[in-house]
Amino acid sequence: MKNIYVILMTLLLLTACQESQEAQESKEKEASTERSMAADKPADSTDSVPQDPQHDQSKNEHTGHDHSHGHSHDQKEPMASDEKKPPFREIKPEYACEKPVVIEFYAYQCPHCYDLEPAAEAWIKKNNGKVEFISVPTDLGRKEFGVLLLVHHAANKLGVLNKTRPALFKRVHDEKKLFGSADEAAEFLAAQGADKKEALKVLNDQEAMVAEIKRDFEMMAKYKITHVPQVMVNHQYITDITSAGSPTKVFERVDEMLALENSCK
Repeated sequence: MKNIYVILMTLLLLTACQESQEAQESKEKEASTERSMAADKPADSTDSVPQDPQHDQSKNEHTGHDHSHGHSHDQKEPMASDEKKPPFREIKPEYACEKPVVIEFYAYQCPHCYDLEPAAEAWIKKNNGKVEFISVPTDLGRKEFGVLLLVHHAANKLGVLNKTRPALFKRVHDEKKLFGSADEAAEFLAAQGADKKEALKVLNDQEAMVAEIKRDFEMMAKYKITHVPQVMVNHQYITDITSAGSPTKVFERVDEMLALENSCK
């Protein structure tokens, strides 16, 4: 149990480092990012990844799991009736890929990500491993949700992520629970098909857990993921609920993006 809290403290340091690096960007680039965020999403279609976790926490005290006021949402002016937003956008690839890949950026506590989960599950099942699918979760800068990242990465190492992903969403949103100890987390993973002893071993592997979380943070920073959920295809195209039109249409856009010319084939 001690180890899991040590990892959580390390996770907080990684989050702080990530946000410090982003804060060092020029004011002009930051302003451009904010304008892009405002243009990309309405008030209730995404959850913002805070630029300053400490400020966000003091600004929005989170009690229990009432998400009606737990995360900040950006407002934007209504678009003109004749203005149509493209269903996805092209971005500069920051990573090389040898085969097609779909990457989802999300947070387990994010209600909009939970809205998208049924469509994601259906697409993963239909895809049946033909296209690599990578889950990249964030805690939105909230330390109380850091344990979800640990359980996520442990599930991935144990080969039970496909069952654990929906179960984590349900635990947070339906059961209103997190995890109080490594043993409780291991019991949860065992219910998803993992061996409990092996789950405890993985959860307590501090170095491996921190490396996985750091890798995800670095990818989010490179692609300037400022709100979730977002789904990226082949490191070259990206969409979200607003751009796609609705949660049910996001993975229809994913299939469209997979058919586009890219450097992964």
